[in-house]
Amino acid sequence: MVQHDTSVKQIILGLNEKGQFIIEDLDDTHVFVDASCVEQLRLDIDEILNENTYKVEESK
Repeated sequence: MVQHDTSVKQIILGLNEKGQFIIEDLDDTHVFVDASCVEQLRLDIDEILNENTYKVEESK
């Protein structure tokens, strides 16, 4: 089971279209997924969140 906020759930649902790892969508903040996919799912979510995070560049 993966616990998340609702915005991350949308990311998970999008990733599931490629991989079909969701076993059951429990509610707004919980999804039951194939245990063998959890680590890769976390890596994919982290990557997507990092890509969509505003970063302030330091001026030299």
